[in-house]
Amino acid sequence: MARRPDLSTVLRRFLADVRGGTLTTFAVALVGLAGATGAAVDYANVSSHKRALQAAADAAAINAAREFRLGNATAAAIELVARNYAQAALAKGGNRTAGGMQTTITPTADMAQKAVTVKIAATIPTYLMKVGVSKSISAEVKATAKVTGGSPICAIGLNPGNSKTIFLSEAAHLEAPGCAVYSDSKNSKGLYIQDQATLKAAFICSSGGQGKMGGGAYTPDPQVDCPAIPDPLASRPAPPVSGCDFMNKVVGGTTVETLNPGIYCGGLTVKDTAKVTLNPGTYVIKDGDLTVTDSSSFSGVNVGFYLTGSKLNLKDKATVSLTAPKTGVMSGLLFFEDRATTSGSKHLINADNARTLLGTIYLAKGNLAIESNGPVADQSAYTIVVVDTFSLAIGPTMVLNANYGATDIPVPDGVGPNGTKTFLAN
Repeated sequence: MARRPDLSTVLRRFLADVRGGTLTTFAVALVGLAGATGAAVDYANVSSHKRALQAAADAAAINAAREFRLGNATAAAIELVARNYAQAALAKGGNRTAGGMQTTITPTADMAQKAVTVKIAATIPTYLMKVGVSKSISAEVKATAKVTGGSPICAIGLNPGNSKTIFLSEAAHLEAPGCAVYSDSKNSKGLYIQDQATLKAAFICSSGGQGKMGGGAYTPDPQVDCPAIPDPLASRPAPPVSGCDFMNKVVGGTTVETLNPGIYCGGLTVKDTAKVTLNPGTYVIKDGDLTVTDSSSFSGVNVGFYLTGSKLNLKDKATVSLTAPKTGVMSGLLFFEDRATTSGSKHLINADNARTLLGTIYLAKGNLAIESNGPVADQSAYTIVVVDTFSLAIGPTMVLNANYGATDIPVPDGVGPNGTKTFLAN
């Protein structure tokens, strides 16, 4: 009677067949071997881990490649995004450390080709094979994603289900001559205009549908069923908040005052004919609104406002002129709403002279309502709006310029120029 091969011999055959890409010899050798069940478990384990690794690489490449749409994107920033997405995908699936698996993530951004390649190498532990043969198997996967075409994105309505996520009514006008306006809503009326309102942009897109009632118009006609754009600033860290530097600050009458950055508990109000100049830095408005009203003046260069427990109210005949910071945690961000805010807060701009709003307005849970009688943001080199919902009424013309090269205020990673479409290239 022929001698049955010992377990060590079978396991060596298994390892050679896995590495060589064939299991025929291995399958024959399994006949009559009770212990070979464990080797089959090892093979299934390796296959499962490789699928998880490939899915993580795909997701990381696609999401990192979206960064090419953004202004001032750098290879280092894109590669960091890729690494973070890959790590998150592996951790979410429980595969990064399951069973002691070790991974190495290597992202590479090709700025010329607008492509991101993500390689993930892993050492996958074995169960049966480690008895005298091999304690692990090495595996590597790769994904490449590219961005192509399109206009820079300057307005996104993030709400995925509302009707009128982007909504214009009465005599409102939104002009974005060099950039794109997106509604992420899957609702059949996620993008809607009525009365005499008009929306003009380089490109208009809705993840659901679009509607119109009255004599207004879209230019060009919107595309529908577009892929939703995830919050491009979701990973942007918020400024630190602790303690109070100012309490219930009010500047009124005919006061002329210069304010400093800090934490304004109870809010900040500028009213009457007061004139306020802001020194550069971050202004945290906590548990009270930022209100500029009456015929007051409110101006600042390189200033950013973090709203926590607060709403924005720029009203009446106030004059507002603001540019975002060039550096720091609020770099490129003019307004940033606390993500822990309850959805649906209404942030209002109806000041008749708010023509310089240079930077990004980021209100991920809020509705930005523009209800001015005069032009809004038209004297800004660029203005970007990323909000839950976006509405314009009354009679304003809001202009979202895209002259990114005309200013040294950086465009935040996640918004701005460099394409709109991302796809896997392998």
